[in-house]
Amino acid sequence: MLAYTDSRSLSLATTRYLLPATPRSQFVASLLFYIAVTAVLGRDVLARLSTAVANDPGDPLLTAAILHWNAFHLPWIDSWWQLPMFHPTRDTLAFSEHLLGLSAIAAPIAWITGNPLVTYNLVTLLTFVLSAAAMYLLVYRLSGSAAGAFIAGLAYGFAPFRISQLPHIQMLAGFWAPLALLGLHAFLEDGRRRWLALFAAAWMLQAAANGYALVFLSVLLGLWVIWFVVAPGRWKDLAMIAGATVAGAVPLAPILLKYIAVHDYHGFIRGPDEIQQFSADVAGVLCAPSALTFWGWLRVACRPEAELFPGAVLALLVSAAAVGVGITIWRTPATAGRIILWVRRMLFVVAAFYGAVVLSVLMFGPWRIAWPFLRASASSTAKPLVMLATALLIALLLSPGLRAAARRSSTIVFYLLAALAMWLLTLGPTIILLGESTGRRGPYAALMLLPGVDGLRAPGRFWMMSAICLAIAAGLYVATLVAGRSRRVVTIVLLVLAPALLTDGWVPRIAAQAAPPPVPDPRALAGQVVIELPLGGYYDIAAQWRAIAGGWRSINGYSGYGPAYYVALTSATMIRDDAAFRPFQRDRDLHVVVQSADPMLVAFVERQPGAVLTASNHWARQYRLPRRGGVAATAGARIPIVSLETMCDRESDPVAFALDDDETTRWVCPPNARQELTVDLGTPATVGAFVQHLGAYYWEAPYTMIIETSLDGAAWTVVHDGSVLEHAIDGAMRAPRAATVLVPFAAHEARYLRVRVENQVFNYHFTMAEAEVRAPAP
Repeated sequence: MLAYTDSRSLSLATTRYLLPATPRSQFVASLLFYIAVTAVLGRDVLARLSTAVANDPGDPLLTAAILHWNAFHLPWIDSWWQLPMFHPTRDTLAFSEHLLGLSAIAAPIAWITGNPLVTYNLVTLLTFVLSAAAMYLLVYRLSGSAAGAFIAGLAYGFAPFRISQLPHIQMLAGFWAPLALLGLHAFLEDGRRRWLALFAAAWMLQAAANGYALVFLSVLLGLWVIWFVVAPGRWKDLAMIAGATVAGAVPLAPILLKYIAVHDYHGFIRGPDEIQQFSADVAGVLCAPSALTFWGWLRVACRPEAELFPGAVLALLVSAAAVGVGITIWRTPATAGRIILWVRRMLFVVAAFYGAVVLSVLMFGPWRIAWPFLRASASSTAKPLVMLATALLIALLLSPGLRAAARRSSTIVFYLLAALAMWLLTLGPTIILLGESTGRRGPYAALMLLPGVDGLRAPGRFWMMSAICLAIAAGLYVATLVAGRSRRVVTIVLLVLAPALLTDGWVPRIAAQAAPPPVPDPRALAGQVVIELPLGGYYDIAAQWRAIAGGWRSINGYSGYGPAYYVALTSATMIRDDAAFRPFQRDRDLHVVVQSADPMLVAFVERQPGAVLTASNHWARQYRLPRRGGVAATAGARIPIVSLETMCDRESDPVAFALDDDETTRWVCPPNARQELTVDLGTPATVGAFVQHLGAYYWEAPYTMIIETSLDGAAWTVVHDGSVLEHAIDGAMRAPRAATVLVPFAAHEARYLRVRVENQVFNYHFTMAEAEVRAPAP
């Protein structure tokens, strides 16, 4: 069995058996191989660089537009934040990733080519090459072995997780992270400050390329510092690394503060259910991306953003490394006290017990014991498996061999343990095994206590950090495997491992999908406000892509978050309500691009007052709608409400929630009930408007509303009967967190108001976060 010494001298002898002979030429040869593999995978993309987009015309178009925007706008200043989507909403760049760390690579390409598609496609392919090359440099620094570095580069640059993340270029752009680790390792080795500068710059750029990496990479680096700096007591180095980290954070600070302010203004949050949905299953390591050529059939416990299959060959290499490390740790003489030894033995007993429970369920199915002196049951293997794994993990952490490895700052032991820790964090706040909740909280639940972490909806993306650690461990193992071997043996090892590793993440090709067609007359739209119909999904992605590339402001938008009014706007276009246009025509002309294949949408646009057809082509018609003036509805002072009454179930949906001055609670009337609310002001008053606060439930904006008033509760007068979508759009634009629907009507005396909604879409819930009655506008 191989021994591990974690010394560069272990493998320095290896390099002289490789051709070419110098470290620089070895790196160049490896880089050329990475480029060749990428060119084969991306041959369709390379053949259509300027007319298609890599993978699909969805998220890639959004990120392509952002990269193009970054290349021609100075970061940090106000105009940079005004990405021209969701007009007239401000600071829309903060609705998604800003990708500045990736723009360091993309901007020069954009300046040379001027083509956002060429830029995006080349950068997408470059992420494979650069990730492999960065990993090569890191592992070569750690081992001195070109063979180990080459294999590590293949394992990381062409890992299976990259195929599952092809639509998300920010997840592909993981090449700064290995360079950050390289800077740290090199600094500890020779103490030169230039390595700290590399670390700070690479950490900052990785965090700026991918918002998830700001947290996830920082967690990995925190563990790294504990293992390599704190444990051996290198306090001066700790201070210098902390200083470099602060320096790297300085350019990020104003961006983070802007994101916090914008998200707070709009009330953007990720709910716990959403975070759990994008967490990995324990068995997710057996879920391979379906596009893989050789492993696409392996689809066990798959969940969104959590296809964690590491690759069969990589798993074998890492397992062999773990076995070698495990034997070394096991053979380390016990130096712990009796209490630690006793605790470890008890943990092994606990592990054996839960192992027996697992076997019993597998052999005999669920069982229950209900004796007078003993009650026990096992309905599945999920919970006992978690307890078994927990007991073994704690026993490992208490082992004398592991403590000895920590004392000598063993590199391979750290990356094996870090890979495990990063995998545990992919499991999210509650651990799920084979689709069944174990009821056990995962480590990610503790991480969510940190500010901002609850805004990251996909814990499964922590696997990017695991992939880094696994590739490093595999490279170090190969470096040990070939150390001192003959040139023939090294060549044979590489000829076997390289193609085998490539099969782990191989796909027939990276697809190239046609880019959206151009609008009929883009020159007429430059600098204008434009809405494209229909709204929603891929239509919005194409619309904002055309706007950013063409130089106009798009009412359409697609991003990680969307403004509160956008659901009401989409509803207006679906039911052909003029509210889709009026709020945007108050101060200027509005241009409309509508698909010719939808005659009902075309007729909807053509019936607008003053609509003029300005251009058309094979897929769309382009119109100009003239300015209509006017202002959003307003009202006077708030009139106190004495009580509310409803025909809905009062126990399950308390109507008092509509009067508690809390926008996060709501009264809600389900679809199968009489969706009606009666307001009592106590005494007659001059009323002029009713206000429905949707709060955090902005998606429940009503289409129509009927409002009646009465002085005595017997004779009722209809004061409004019709669409309220324009008011819903205006209210959510004005105050996103309140998302009010202010419905004005003619001023008159009334004590009672009766509000109901009718003819809504299926499954509409009449929602009231807060109810208000207002006096007429001054």
